[in-house]
Amino acid sequence: MTFDEFEAREVAPPRGRGAGVRLAASLVGAGLGVGALAVAAAVLIGGFAQTEAGLCRLTWAPCTELSLASVASLSGVDLPAGTVVLSGYAEETATVLEFRAEVELPEGGYVALGSSYQQLDGPMPDLVPAAEGADLRYWTSYESVGDGHSGAAEATAPDGRTRLFFDTRVGR
Repeated sequence: MTFDEFEAREVAPPRGRGAGVRLAASLVGAGLGVGALAVAAAVLIGGFAQTEAGLCRLTWAPCTELSLASVASLSGVDLPAGTVVLSGYAEETATVLEFRAEVELPEGGYVALGSSYQQLDGPMPDLVPAAEGADLRYWTSYESVGDGHSGAAEATAPDGRTRLFFDTRVGR
């Protein structure tokens, strides 16, 4: 028999078992791709989320607006209802906690800083650089902060209300 004696005919490829495996691998790859896009979007959005209403407490983006509850938590001071957060900043990373805030207590409001801080004798403007007002009193944290500082200042605002300034930068 020679090669010329055979007729050409069309042969269908055999149905393989690998089709299901390829489909499953494609679906897993697509799922991983969508997950990677979601993570990338969260990182980008987190980089722009600068308020606590955004994602800054969920990502490494710093918060430039803080709620009263966050200021109370980060300062370790129980702030009375009606306290107004005038400014705030917090950034928490694996190695550093940085926190600054200015709050104004309600008229007649009182806070016992002595539960979390120890009052210092004399002015310490380097401890809380943003502090301003009359009758400035400076406080430092009772806790050992290692590499950094944690301080507070208490002042009387022009309208007679008490203002508190917090400034913390500690390595973890």
